[in-house]
Amino acid sequence: MKRILTYSSVIISLILVTFSMAFSYQKPLSDWFAEEGDHYHKHFILAQGDENFTCETSDSFIEVKYFGEGKSDIVLNEWKDYKKEGEPLFTVNSKTGVLQQLRGGTGICWSHDFIFLKDGEEMSLFEHGSCGKHSVDYLATIGLIENDSKNKECYSVTYLKKPLEENTESFKFDIKYDEDNALSNYNFYGTFTPLESGPFGYLSGSVKMTFKLKDDYDWKYATIEIAENFALPPLKGKCKELYDDDYEGDCRIATPVWLDAPGNDLLTYEPVRVFDIDFDGDDEIIIGTIGGNRLAHEYQIFELEFEKDIVKAIPTISFRGDAVIDNDKKTLTSLLSSSACGLITTTYKSDGEGFQMVKRVELDQFNWPDDMSCIERIYEGPFEDELIMISEKNLSK
Repeated sequence: MKRILTYSSVIISLILVTFSMAFSYQKPLSDWFAEEGDHYHKHFILAQGDENFTCETSDSFIEVKYFGEGKSDIVLNEWKDYKKEGEPLFTVNSKTGVLQQLRGGTGICWSHDFIFLKDGEEMSLFEHGSCGKHSVDYLATIGLIENDSKNKECYSVTYLKKPLEENTESFKFDIKYDEDNALSNYNFYGTFTPLESGPFGYLSGSVKMTFKLKDDYDWKYATIEIAENFALPPLKGKCKELYDDDYEGDCRIATPVWLDAPGNDLLTYEPVRVFDIDFDGDDEIIIGTIGGNRLAHEYQIFELEFEKDIVKAIPTISFRGDAVIDNDKKTLTSLLSSSACGLITTTYKSDGEGFQMVKRVELDQFNWPDDMSCIERIYEGPFEDELIMISEKNLSK
């Protein structure tokens, strides 16, 4: 009987230990440090590298960053303002296990929850990644464990300095989840580098974006890069102070920048859209830029070509933001103007596989300087290389 009880006690103890390990999962932060060549930990964003990271209130914030040899320590500093005045509130060495992980996840939907002591009270730092409909516009929260309703929201911070045209700082942006928007079918990643304050107060610059279909487990990405005039609507009006000769500070931007899911009204500038614009049955990626013809925003269509090992984003036609799409005729008509008698109207029609140019109307003073008359020429054909002039009219008579 005693032997049976002994065996039972051992089994019960093992079950309790296993249960405790499963539901009290804690480990020192050092176990999560990325080793050289270790790509698995690259999603560990906020407490790694040289990025600024803030948990904001109205008058202060907390910055988290590594210091010391081997990046084995973390310092949480509370500053009086963004100029970084103040002393560290406390320091924890991750190798001691003082800062412990409560739980975590991996992949596209990842999160890390850490517990530490501050002034004798248990605090929690909760990091998370973008994950479909659960995405939010901050990167983490920090606060008392027993009262998470008062948690501070945390952001990464980028500081831009003048001259903005020489800026090399870039930051991430993402698009809010909308299950009715075709963008929700893609894992999206964007990096924006501001270079100037463009037309209508937009902060514009270069961008690199990657798109991966969520159900593609071969992890093939299409990459699109734009060199200039790309803009993020939430940053409209930002950093104008960098153009003030008397201003000696910097421009502070909390990141990542989150964009609302775009609509299909082309008159409203949107940097990224995904929908079947050319009536071929497949979605295209439509990238918007500012400062185009007559200061109008413009769009470039990219077709996705899925090959064995890669996905290519192939640019097709570009058009002005006031283009007219006729769903019945399956056409897109765009303008390009320079003066009252300097206008090109181009009509593209879907052939079931994409747009083909089928008509071009040109207004110009073709006989200048001998004759200043405004002439209209109309060209039509099955596609661009076979357009022929079908009429010419003097509009000045």
